Amino acid sequence: MNTQAAETYLRLIAEAQLRQPPLISGPGPHPHRLGLAAATLAAAGAVAPDVAWRVVSEFETSVGLRSGNLAPVVSSLHRPRWASGARPAPAGSGAPTAVRVGATLALPAEREGWYGEFRLLSLARTDTQAALAVAARWAGQTRRAAGPRPRHAPFYQVGAVDDRGLSYRAALWDMGVEDGRDWWDCHLGLDPAPAPDTRWLEVGPGAQGQRVRIDLAGPPGTAETVTEPLEPASPAARLLDQIGDDLLTLESGEAGASAQMEGRIGQVIGDLTGSGALPASDPAVRRLAGLGWRLGLDLGLGGPVPARSLPPAWISLLADGHRRDGPDALAPLAAGLPEISGARIALAGLRSSAGSATLHVMASGWEPRGQGWPVHGTGPGDSPLGLSLSWRARDSTGRWHLVRGMSWGSASQARGMIKMYLTPPLHPAATALDVIVTGPQSRVSATVPLRWASGGGPGAPGGPPGPPPATGPAR
Repeated sequence: MNTQAAETYLRLIAEAQLRQPPLISGPGPHPHRLGLAAATLAAAGAVAPDVAWRVVSEFETSVGLRSGNLAPVVSSLHRPRWASGARPAPAGSGAPTAVRVGATLALPAEREGWYGEFRLLSLARTDTQAALAVAARWAGQTRRAAGPRPRHAPFYQVGAVDDRGLSYRAALWDMGVEDGRDWWDCHLGLDPAPAPDTRWLEVGPGAQGQRVRIDLAGPPGTAETVTEPLEPASPAARLLDQIGDDLLTLESGEAGASAQMEGRIGQVIGDLTGSGALPASDPAVRRLAGLGWRLGLDLGLGGPVPARSLPPAWISLLADGHRRDGPDALAPLAAGLPEISGARIALAGLRSSAGSATLHVMASGWEPRGQGWPVHGTGPGDSPLGLSLSWRARDSTGRWHLVRGMSWGSASQARGMIKMYLTPPLHPAATALDVIVTGPQSRVSATVPLRWASGGGPGAPGGPPGPPPATGPAR
């Protein structure tokens, strides 16, 4: 790849834009035409991140001076983290491990009589970090005339104690957004992390002082894993494959969202081929063109492409992408994956709902960057897409799943725990899940059994036994 040619291409775009009326804020989430091209070429490795940022900075300074608007001049002086090549230190050190928990901690009622519960899925940890993957919800009320259900997740301050009598504080690392079915996916971090030789932990207290014991003495969760080498693929080709994944994960409720991607994705392809980062005849271009045609997008790349040219995951998503038949259930799984591209990963539980599923992961040596790009766009300070790892999953019925989004709290709270939102939902007959992680030169997969626990209410099979005692007289 000729990086000098790619930089020249980027500077020619800047010159062309400067000959037009000054435009800093473009339509959609991308800041301007040059910003999209710079993010594209940086993500594809066609230009170094600091070079891409420098070209954008010089362009914004010139536009600001010509228009008399000093705001872009000032903002262009702040070098973003991605441009300097700086990376935050990985959460913890060593390989993360996970232990299956699969228990319910009933929580005391709050003042209006609403009581909640923590469904403890799994415990993930490194030698310096530890967190519980939790599904939380309001389970019911003790008063016949209680006020409206609280809008926030149930959170009751709990802690832990180990076999040696040491105490731990459980802090809320990441409280998710309610999924529309009364659940919040959360992470409870333990401070400090338990020592490697800790035999057990008791988490609580919940209602009536109850605690949940977690056995740490046994081996960590394992799974059937496979590592296989891959034929080298260029970052530009992997970028187009990721764009295809992102297109397929657009929610069905986003009316016209796919059509709005035509110009943006066509420009991405034009930048990659025009800069010499990718030949126009590359199979990745044909794959994306074929997918666009099936989604009704005109990417300017001709007509249909045979279905056999599309990856199996894309064919599956085209057939099942709008399903809403997932089981309302929990799978407190735990498994470690082999090392890939310097990253070590542990799977730490899953919650399934009718429309999607949430997979909990602890990662060391890797963090998501630019997730959702370019479908959801980038701002001036956002990172270009990181292509070190890509994720897919396939359940035991053959239904494929893509990651439509990730959540890992704020930058100061990431700590290696990540929630991955899978779409479409798991098949109602699924009994196992293959989690597939792909790097530039290899692929690893782990097959984990789905031992479902009901996500139903009190009294349901696998659910909590019932409400805690009332904190006051019924009224």
